[in-house]
Amino acid sequence: MKSIIDISQVTGTPQAKLWTAIIPAAGRGSRLGYDKPKILYPLLGRTILDWLLDALIPVCDKFILVLAPDGVDEVIPSFKKRVGAAGSWVVQEKPTGMGSAVLLSKSVVETPYSMVIWGDQVTLRKETLLACAAIHEQRPNATMTLPTIIKENPYIHLERDSNSQIKRVLQARENEIKVSHGENDCGLFLFTTSSLFPTLEKARAQGVGMGSQTSEFNLVQVLPKFENGPGSVATVRIHDPMETLGVNSVEDAQLAEQELAKRA
Repeated sequence: MKSIIDISQVTGTPQAKLWTAIIPAAGRGSRLGYDKPKILYPLLGRTILDWLLDALIPVCDKFILVLAPDGVDEVIPSFKKRVGAAGSWVVQEKPTGMGSAVLLSKSVVETPYSMVIWGDQVTLRKETLLACAAIHEQRPNATMTLPTIIKENPYIHLERDSNSQIKRVLQARENEIKVSHGENDCGLFLFTTSSLFPTLEKARAQGVGMGSQTSEFNLVQVLPKFENGPGSVATVRIHDPMETLGVNSVEDAQLAEQELAKRA
């Protein structure tokens, strides 16, 4: 199987019972002018959390939220109403990065596969999640699968070698990206659980993945560490740049609402 495959070429149906969704959602909606956790921000009358679960429920059987201490009481009632006993949560006491947030869920995940999705990626399509999960399950030596897109002004850019392996991940917020077009992720990363947590723990111990300006432990900068030979890492190439949209501002929220209304 090629390491980069177009989403139109993906076949197969994943097994939801094999998957746990990990949703880092410790941020508040201050940049949106919102005084509650950002994952509760309303879009077309429904919360970001509801939109995320719409896409995740067909693909995953278990769900874990990573929340700030002051967000638990506000978020959990609506979360449990949607997913019941399938939902768990952990608390991130301090905002020390997405890598740290994911590691907090280690003791809770029991499924062989884990799907990490940023807690504001409301425009990711269910079909993209299904395709990525299917591709992951089909590879016996899989460590990671992720969807990416080639776009202008990327916020994240994956650098690859001549064999298409990921060698480095650059971030705009660290002022590292110097290209006008790049390979951008979509805030969605799928892992074999037995690879996910040991790789993150080893990277953190080695100081890999630490932001040069933010000093946060970033999951995306650890992605090259999941390259472990042919077939270990696969990329599903998507084509709709709206799937990369994170809701970080009022303008982002307006774009997300337009896209979600159009799909409906």
